[in-house]
Amino acid sequence: MNSRIYDSIKKQLNEILQKKYNIKTDLVWSKPHSSDLGDLSFPLFNVAKEISQSPHDIGQEILNSFSKNDIIDKIELKGGFLNLFLNQNEFAKSTLLDIISAEVYGKSDTRKNERIIVEHTSANPISPLHIGNIRNSILGDVIGRLYKFLGAKVNFRYYVNDLGRQIAPVIIGYFLLKEEKVKPDSKVDIWIGKIYALMNTFYEIFQVKTELEKLSIVSDSQSSFYELDETELEFYQNELSKLNADPQRDERIVKQLQKLVRVQDSLKEKLPQLYLQLKNLLDSNIKDLDDLTNKYLTGYLNGKDKEIKEKFREVTENTLSGHTETLNLYNIYHDDFDWESEVSWTGEVDRILSQLDNKGFLRHDGQALLLKNDVIASKLGFKEKYNINYEIPDLIVVNSEGIALYPCRDIAYHLNKLEKFDADYCINVIGKDQQLAQLSVRTALYGLGEQKKADRISHYDYEIVTLVGGRMAGREFEYVTCDELFTLAKNEINTILESRDYSAEVKDEIARKVSTSSIRYSILKIDPQKTVTFDAKKAVDPNENTGPFLQYSYARALNILEKAPKKDIIVDEMIQSAKQINFNIKKEAEWKIISIMEELPFVINRALDLLKPDIVANYAYSLASAFHKFYDACPVLQAEDKDSLETRITIVHSFVKSLESLFEVMGIDTLEKM
Repeated sequence: MNSRIYDSIKKQLNEILQKKYNIKTDLVWSKPHSSDLGDLSFPLFNVAKEISQSPHDIGQEILNSFSKNDIIDKIELKGGFLNLFLNQNEFAKSTLLDIISAEVYGKSDTRKNERIIVEHTSANPISPLHIGNIRNSILGDVIGRLYKFLGAKVNFRYYVNDLGRQIAPVIIGYFLLKEEKVKPDSKVDIWIGKIYALMNTFYEIFQVKTELEKLSIVSDSQSSFYELDETELEFYQNELSKLNADPQRDERIVKQLQKLVRVQDSLKEKLPQLYLQLKNLLDSNIKDLDDLTNKYLTGYLNGKDKEIKEKFREVTENTLSGHTETLNLYNIYHDDFDWESEVSWTGEVDRILSQLDNKGFLRHDGQALLLKNDVIASKLGFKEKYNINYEIPDLIVVNSEGIALYPCRDIAYHLNKLEKFDADYCINVIGKDQQLAQLSVRTALYGLGEQKKADRISHYDYEIVTLVGGRMAGREFEYVTCDELFTLAKNEINTILESRDYSAEVKDEIARKVSTSSIRYSILKIDPQKTVTFDAKKAVDPNENTGPFLQYSYARALNILEKAPKKDIIVDEMIQSAKQINFNIKKEAEWKIISIMEELPFVINRALDLLKPDIVANYAYSLASAFHKFYDACPVLQAEDKDSLETRITIVHSFVKSLESLFEVMGIDTLEKM
């Protein structure tokens, strides 16, 4: 709280206790739930236990020694609590003058010596961003904004995972279409996402048919290695039942066939023209998709095939341009992009594996290699340092075919990641499902003798996002993209704006900014460790706990200030001479909003200390709710006297400044009209 008020009171109480009882303590305070118990309460039970005296006797000693000042009206001792009642007018003056004198209220340079990397989004570079990705992006963005608000230098990075096996079939399909001069029928990342869904389905069908062929099961009705029909499905099921050689394998194949028929039919319905184009091109040009996929993947992995490298980059860079366009809709921006492939091409992975193996930190299983996480963590003090009291599972870093997997490249990437920005610390915003992989990066760094680097990297995880009435499956082209989500919110807002007498330009600005706030705030207000269930209709409701409610509150406050000149009130002049105002708090609603505004700098610091953006969002809602109660209870421009008028104008002005600070941190746009 206000260092000139709350902390000075606390300091004086601690000094009294030290002088009287020769103890060093750090009293905690809270705001009582009832105004009858004061404005500030200090429990004395812990002190009483420490010195074996009753809380009442300790409280009496404090009362006898405490020097009251202008800010304190009275002190009461009740039930082991020391309750302080503040002079509301003096407190209001101190708080409101603090707010209006600040260039940006709550902003500071307390973190000015820190350089921070925040890596976020880092989504699949062959499909559009969907609602599941956007929580990552928003959380990472706001964590970085919190650091910047408190003076740190922040570098937002995007790690491009461009070496996944699923990427190669997309490259093949993309260039088959390009050579036939087939033009994209949608935004480029969405177009590539369609190719991804189709090509991976074709690829899986090819693989299962190849497996069946090795079992001498080939359908006479087969017209394509890339398509399945019900007749073929029935044939394969019957033939597998006749074999009866490996029931587990046969059951797996049947389930896979059934799933592929369902996915294929769904894609035929959603993307009929593109489905036919790609299937026909595969039938005509690609005899063995598995062989070609391996060729593309190997060529890109080692970086030696220039043509393949150019093809991969064209597709993934196109996707990223779509991602960037989408993220900008949400006020999210990146400074740098790092490529997984470029990490692979350095040859660092082989050196790392050799070093870990020589130290006995890899377990061999045929050609596969597993990182012995628990051995490293136990031997080198990692478990003790981070209070890990369970056995950390081993992690596969090289598969049974002898191919290094993405954790190897993550380890190599983090060896030099901090140096990319001369950073003191790096926060990786990545879903909870990647906990083991992220933990393994740090244990591996310990194993490589890079403990100091490992200790400067953290995994910021979060729970998933679900959609009311929807499911997500990228390989089936079944998800709600962030572009669609934005349009959905915008359409809801446009319906509300139809009756407003605004120009088309103003309506569009309002709809765009409210769409951003509705989605960002819906994500931010939920604890990152809890699942978000997104409901578009609720998210845009300006009467609920939503981003639009905050923007409406801002516009409503601004409207009061804009009307002031009609009453011959010059707000700027009043604020400039605020020190001469006789602040007069008459109503509980005035006191409540001032008390909440005073908390803002400390709420922001606490949110960053705990890395919990939801603290800021929910505080903003509490503040906006208090403003509406103030608005209803306290006439501003029609105030009953000069003191009340000036006090309330200053409150409204301070509220506007407070919301501007919160909006900057949350990435929400201000609106003058709603």
